[in-house]
Amino acid sequence: MTTRIICFFLLLALAPAAVLYPQTTARERIEQRRQQAQQIPQVASVPAIRGNQPNVNWEEEIAHARWSRIIYRYIDLTNEVNAPLYHPVTPTAGQHNLFTLIFRLLQGDHIRAYEYLDGREEFTEEYRVRFPELLTRFGIYHTAENGTITVSDADLPSHEVLGYYLKEAYYFDSATSGFRVKPLALCPILFRQEEVASADTRYPLFWIHYEDLAPYTRRMPLMASALNNSVTGSIDDFFRKRSYKGEIYKTGNPGNRSISQYTSTPEEMKAEQERIEQELLDVEQLIRKEGEVIATPPREVKRSSNKKSSGTTTSASQTMRNRRY
Repeated sequence: MTTRIICFFLLLALAPAAVLYPQTTARERIEQRRQQAQQIPQVASVPAIRGNQPNVNWEEEIAHARWSRIIYRYIDLTNEVNAPLYHPVTPTAGQHNLFTLIFRLLQGDHIRAYEYLDGREEFTEEYRVRFPELLTRFGIYHTAENGTITVSDADLPSHEVLGYYLKEAYYFDSATSGFRVKPLALCPILFRQEEVASADTRYPLFWIHYEDLAPYTRRMPLMASALNNSVTGSIDDFFRKRSYKGEIYKTGNPGNRSISQYTSTPEEMKAEQERIEQELLDVEQLIRKEGEVIATPPREVKRSSNKKSSGTTTSASQTMRNRRY
């Protein structure tokens, strides 16, 4: 009897741990998938991975650019400038926010998500995040019947997604001799209050290729702000025109270090962020100025004819300068 009581209380103590969303690391989850895959019979052919092919062109474009720089930003949705990405929190009257769009696209297998790995992005099948696994890992309530997963709008964690990591490419476009900025990837960040923590804990959910999302964000209307309720474009315009406000937390570098890893104080970090922003601005202005010079056609120079004042001129009597022109 005593043994049963002890077992009962042990089960009660361990039950909450079974639903904690970040209970395993990305490496552990990938190993679990490999083991599961070995138990599944292999099919004769493997279908092409959707979502990778449309990104080939811009990857080559950036790779062959004369100058490029990768920038990582944190977009805080509590900032009023970024509010169009957050509202409406609950879908209503056919309107929804960016995370709701991403969630429903993943549910319908229209786009693919990849593991958030600390320090790098791996957009390969090995690191792909499956939708059922996402629901279980982050404790999102759902029902499953006959293989169909249902998540009601009220159970979407849209209100908990208070930020995004954004990966950008700044580069010199050789084809147009112009300066370009391209959004490459997006990572929603879930904020949740833990019992043992005084502040909300950030949980980066996954990375997605922005180009996979773009066909849908182009059709998603954008409300300018709380002061201006007119539709002024799309969510895609919001990203392409860099209407968001986001602080730089990392740049592409050989050591793959974030700014916080090589600065000691908040003041140093802020100064480094401002320095990088100024560098990007200086390069943009320089490239645009050079582009204007290249685009301006040279003025035609009129040369005056050098005629002799006396007599008729023959080829034998012309000077060397006259013969050159």
